[in-house]
Amino acid sequence: MTPRRLLQESDELLFWVEECLVQRIRIVPGWLIPRLMNVLRHAHPQLPARLGRERRPEQVMEIIYDAQAALMEQACQSRGPAQVIPLFARSRERMLKEAATL
Repeated sequence: MTPRRLLQESDELLFWVEECLVQRIRIVPGWLIPRLMNVLRHAHPQLPARLGRERRPEQVMEIIYDAQAALMEQACQSRGPAQVIPLFARSRERMLKEAATL
């Protein structure tokens, strides 16, 4: 999974954890934990250990925020500079001819 895809997944997980707060659910549901652990493992090797047995929504949200910060850093580093596309084809051809004569 790419860092950007993992960021999308973390946003969805954050939605569900916030929903736990709104519904006054005191423990994050078990079906979210495998998805959460997957994101945490990819974000930073220490985050799954930080989660441990913690299931309170407030604490889980803090860990998700830390995972998102790590994933944003990874997303920025994984992207290289974009290829420059010339606006005018003739000028590109002229530049190539000039470069060939040098």
